[in-house]
Formats: sequence, C-alpha cells, structure tokens
Amino acid sequence: MEDKKNTKKVIGEILSQLLNVPVLSGALVTFLFFSIPISEPNRLTGYAWTMLFLCVIPLCSLFFYMPVKKEEKQVTVRRQRIASFIIMLISYPIGWLFLALTAAPHIFKAVAATYTFVTLGLIIFNLLLRYKASGHAAGVSGPVTVMIYIYGIIATPLLVLLPLITWARLATEGHNFWQTVVGATIAAFISIGVLWAFGFTPFLGVVY
Repeated sequence: MEDKKNTKKVIGEILSQLLNVPVLSGALVTFLFFSIPISEPNRLTGYAWTMLFLCVIPLCSLFFYMPVKKEEKQVTVRRQRIASFIIMLISYPIGWLFLALTAAPHIFKAVAATYTFVTLGLIIFNLLLRYKASGHAAGVSGPVTVMIYIYGIIATPLLVLLPLITWARLATEGHNFWQTVVGATIAAFISIGVLWAFGFTPFLGVVY
C-alpha cells in the first residue's frame, strides 16, 4: 500500500514538472509565434524576448529544488515555491515593459501582461488572504484559456490538462481539490480580461 502511494506521488511530481508554469508558457509562446505572419514586424525578436522573460528566467527557480545539506523535503519545496513567485514577479512585468518598448507583436505583450496579473492574483490569495491557491493549476489554466479564447472550439481538447494537473497536485499532496479550482479560476478570468482589454476578439484565431 505504501509503495503504491509513493508511486502515485512520483507520477504526480513528474506531471507537475512537465506541466509547470515556465514549460507551458514556453509552449504557448512558441505556438503563437508560428501563428503570427512572417511579415509581422519584430516577430522573431519579440518571440526571443518573450521566451526569455516568460520561460527561461522563470525556469531558473528549479535550481532551488536542490536540497541544502539534509533539509526536509517540505523545506526544499517551500523555498522553491517562494523563489518561483519572486522570480516571476520580477521577470514578467519587466518582460511586459520590454516588449512594449521594443514594439513586439501585440499578442506577446498581452501574454506577458496576463502572466503578470495572474502572478499578482496568486500573491493576493496566497500571501494576503492566506489561501493556498494552486500556482500549478493557474499555470495550466492560463495557457488553455488563451488558446480557447483565440482559437475557439478547436482548442477545447486542451481542457483535459486541467483534471490532469488537479490529479497530479492531489497525488503529491501539494494542494486539495478546491485549491486547484481556485488557482485555475483566477488564471482563467484574468486571461480573458487581459485579452479583451488588449482588443482581441474571441474565437477569430487572430493573434496580431
């Protein structure tokens, strides 16, 4: 029974890392890059800078998973989670500003703004309201919402990632069910609001 539980935790941890925020943001930005017409100004440089600030720099938080001496796993996980929030809180808004100043494609600026506001939303819930909303669930829900908002029904199969990340977080005992629901809901509403504020019309498949 104990072996089965440990195996479940390992699988959940692997899924959590495969579906973590920087990995999915990189996948989202890359997909959007290939959807932008080649003639669009600053398409490649905008993609490179977006990947740097939304994917590469946030991935550096994984270095904080390295345990210090013989510390307990909970201490390591907490340090990585705090480091991840701090890095994202710095990297995302700087990236958004940099993309705006360099006239990057509109969708890259919108995505950077989305990640900035989702991070702020999670900080409000987790630090100020003391509710442990799931950052992993938010990290999945955000890109899924962006894809469905832009491409409509053709992107709905991506919704399967939401129960998958929920199962993973429950398996690792990192969150309970409602914490994943709250994290996913925060990201979904913020993503829709930001895309609408940036002038994107739902379901048209237009990203520039």
